[in-house]
Amino acid sequence: MLNVDWFQPFDGINHSTGAIYAVICNLLYNIRFKQENLLLLGMLPGPNEVSLHKINHYLAPIVNELTSLWEGIILNRTYEHQLGKKIRAALIMVSCDIPAARKICGHISALVSCHRCQKKANYENHQHNFAGMGDMEDWFVARDSNEHLQNALGWRRCNSDASRKRFVKQTGVRWSELLRLPYFDPIRFTIVDPMHCLFLGIAKWIVKRI
Repeated sequence: MLNVDWFQPFDGINHSTGAIYAVICNLLYNIRFKQENLLLLGMLPGPNEVSLHKINHYLAPIVNELTSLWEGIILNRTYEHQLGKKIRAALIMVSCDIPAARKICGHISALVSCHRCQKKANYENHQHNFAGMGDMEDWFVARDSNEHLQNALGWRRCNSDASRKRFVKQTGVRWSELLRLPYFDPIRFTIVDPMHCLFLGIAKWIVKRI
């Protein structure tokens, strides 16, 4: 499971440093997130957050390693396995807050649309909101991962920043290096942000207010 987040390493100065890290989901839940079991995959030095698709420069070497793990690697010989042992691994989910998850998976901003269905935000009184359930049958449809991939490839073929901006407005998709993984599904593998949506009460606020 992959996560990326930014933090403030210094007092009295605006400096945002990022970390890309992973946990092994085969481990039991009560030891999965212990410090000694976390895998630090990359650092984003700052001083500002990496913008939009530029995070792909940091994801590329990580994806190369994940590709090797998916194809399988041979561990050194052990007492139990005298000839060595082949292991395989896969990235099965991306668990971040919404802005970070959208950035590394190639989805457009959360203020514009949902990454799992066709729901788009309204823009009223100079603010985005997701109010309105009257047309649910029109948007309560799962997004197509194959269509997402084709749109991401289309974005990558754009030859200027201006054309990429126009393409994003039309499709809501950018290229992500994670799409090089043959099994990765950017719709199903990007989970709903649990911390903000559940623990901090956004879901409750939506039900009560909207």
